[in-house]
Amino acid sequence: MPAFGHLDAGARAYSHDHRLLSSRTLRARRTSLVAAGARPWHFPRGAQLVIGFEFCERVGFYSMVSLLALFLSASRAAGGFGWQDKPALTLLGIFSGLMYALPVVGGWIADRFLGHRRALTVGGTLMFSAYLLLTAIVFMTRVSPVQAPMGLWSIPDGLPAALRSAYVSVSAGFWISIIALVAGNSLIKSTLVVALGDTFSGEATLREPAYAYYYAGINLGGLVAGVAAGSVAAANGWAPAFGVSAIAMGIALLAYLTFGHRYLNARAASVPGKSAAAAPTDTAGSGVRLFILAVFALLLSVYSIGSFQLWGTMSLFLERSVNRHVNAFEIPTQWFTSIESAALILAAPVFAALWGSLARRHREPDNLVKYALALFLGAAGLLLFAIAAWPHAGATKAGWFLPALGIWIQATGEVAAWTVTYGLVYRLAPQRIVSAVMGAFYAMTLGLGGYLAGQVGTFAEHLGQGRYFLVLGVATAAAGLVALLVRPGLRALAATRSIDLYSRTA
Repeated sequence: MPAFGHLDAGARAYSHDHRLLSSRTLRARRTSLVAAGARPWHFPRGAQLVIGFEFCERVGFYSMVSLLALFLSASRAAGGFGWQDKPALTLLGIFSGLMYALPVVGGWIADRFLGHRRALTVGGTLMFSAYLLLTAIVFMTRVSPVQAPMGLWSIPDGLPAALRSAYVSVSAGFWISIIALVAGNSLIKSTLVVALGDTFSGEATLREPAYAYYYAGINLGGLVAGVAAGSVAAANGWAPAFGVSAIAMGIALLAYLTFGHRYLNARAASVPGKSAAAAPTDTAGSGVRLFILAVFALLLSVYSIGSFQLWGTMSLFLERSVNRHVNAFEIPTQWFTSIESAALILAAPVFAALWGSLARRHREPDNLVKYALALFLGAAGLLLFAIAAWPHAGATKAGWFLPALGIWIQATGEVAAWTVTYGLVYRLAPQRIVSAVMGAFYAMTLGLGGYLAGQVGTFAEHLGQGRYFLVLGVATAAAGLVALLVRPGLRALAATRSIDLYSRTA
C-alpha cells in the first residue's frame, strides 16, 4: 500500500507469517497451547479475586445500563422520568462513552498518584455509593406526585413550592450518582486489567488464559445482569431493579477490602524508573507499538458503535415494536441483553478450540483477521435487525426471534476481537504507563463507540429503524474490509520492530 511504501524491506522479511517469529516466541506459543487448558483454580489467588471482582462489578454495570434508557423514557405514570427518546439516547451515549473514555485518566492517576490497590478502593467505594444513591432517587421518582418530566437541570414551571425542593433533590441526586459512577469506573476499569496481569511474573503462560477467564467473567456478569434486572423490574418496579447494581457492587467491594491487601501485588504510584522486564517494551519501538494499537482501536470502535445499539435503539425497538410474547408470557426487554452475554460465553470455547486447532497446524490467523471477522459478524447481526425493523404491510409487530438471532450473531463477533485484545494491549504497551494505555484503548473503542452509538441513535426516528440498522450494518462490513486492506502494511510495519501480531490464547 502507498502509505507503507517505505517498508518494502519489512514486507519482504514478512513474506511468511511464522518465519518472523523467533524460536523463543514459537516455544512460548506452543507452551501456551498447554496453558490454555488452565482452569481458574490454577491461577494465583489474586487473579481469582480480580476475576470475581470484575464479574460482580459488571453485574452492577450491565444491570444499570439495561434499565437506563427504558427508565428515562418511561412515562411518569409508569414511574420513569418521562423523557423523550432523543435526550434519553443522548445521555446513554454520553454516559457509556465516559465510562470507557475516562479510564485513561483514571489509569494515569492510578499509575502516578494513588497506586493500584488504593485506586480500586476509592473507585469501588464511589461506585457502590452511587448505585445506592441512584436506587434511592428512582424510588423517590416513583412516589413523587410531579407529573412533569423529572431529572432535568431546570425546574418545570408551575410546580408548587413544596414540590420544588423535592424536584431539585431528585435531579441533583441523579446527576451526582451519574458523575460518581463515571469517576469510580475510571479508577477501576483499566486498573483491574493491569492488576490481573501483575499477579503473574515475567512471561507466565497462564497470564493470557487468565485474561480469557476475566473476559468470560464480564460476559457472565452481563448474562446475570439482564435476567436479574429484567425479572426484578417486571415483578417489583424500577427501584428494586436498580438495587441489583448496588448489591452486586457491594459484594465486589467487600471481597476486595477483605482480601485485596493479602493477594494482590502492590504496584506503587509514581514509578521512578523501569524494571528490567519492562525495559524492552519501553524502549523497542514504543511509537510503532502505540500506532499499531491505535489502528486496532479504531477498527474496534466501529464494531462498538453497532454493539452499543443494544442498550439504546435496539432496546427501545424491542420494547415498543416487537411482539415479545411466548404464549402467555411476555419476555422482559432486559432479557435480550442477556442473549448477548450468553452468546459470548458459548462462543468463547468454540473460538478457542478453532484457534487452537489452527495453531497446531501453524494456520492460526493473526489478530487483524480476527478483528475483520468480528466486524463481519457484527454487520450480519445489524442486518438481521434491519430485516426485522423494515416497514411491512399490516399493523402487526415484528416477531422476537429475528432480533434475538441478530443479537446472538453480532455478539459472537465480539469474541473474535476482545478475547485477544487484553493480552495484545498488555504486551505492546510500555509497562510504566500500561494502565493509562489500557485506559486509552478503552477510550478509543468502547468510549468513542458508546458515545457515537448514542449520537447516531438519534437519527433512527428520522431514517426509520429498518434503514437505520441497514446503514449501520453496511458501515460495519466496510470497516471489516478496511481491516483486511491495511493488513499487509501493518504486518510489514510490525516486522520492522519484531512485533508479534498473533494472540497467545490458542
